[in-house]
Amino acid sequence: MKLTFNPQKLTISDRLKKRIETKFETGLGKYLKHYQEDLKLASLAIEKVSRSGYEIKFDMNLPACPIHIKDNHKVLLDGIIRVRNKANRQVRKNIGKLRDR
Repeated sequence: MKLTFNPQKLTISDRLKKRIETKFETGLGKYLKHYQEDLKLASLAIEKVSRSGYEIKFDMNLPACPIHIKDNHKVLLDGIIRVRNKANRQVRKNIGKLRDR
């Protein structure tokens, strides 16, 4: 899975990027193994918001399964894990719908 980072009003270290990529790969990788590599493209926009912490946006366009998630959290990694869990639920739900057809 190829994850593109779009940080706004903050900088993300390479170590943190690698950690985030492994979190998404371990979480979503098992559900996306049947898709081609060029379809597994996602973008993660992280913005530092003054009082509420971080705003995290995750976008992924799979065939018949677009995923768009937006979440706010005070702790960056906790917010990323919550976004990943929401993406897992959406992918599982959409894969289940595709199998039922």
